[in-house]
Amino acid sequence: MMDLIKALLPSICVALLFWYVMRNILRADRSEREQIEKFYSEHEVSELTENAESDVKLTASSNSDYGKSDHGKGDETRPHG
Repeated sequence: MMDLIKALLPSICVALLFWYVMRNILRADRSEREQIEKFYSEHEVSELTENAESDVKLTASSNSDYGKSDHGKGDETRPHG
């Protein structure tokens, strides 16, 4: 019986260490998500009250330089070497 305990003791210790580390990681992640949610909910409300009178509308500009550039079109081959 003592040989069985000696054989399983390292595996049990590693399993307990793994459980402890994972528990702390999950708790830290949960508390961080709660703090982030609290931060965003507080700032979202304050931004809405501060910017209530501004009606900013975001639209795409039709005169962007993206369509005019040759970057990323892949029409020409590059010389190698």
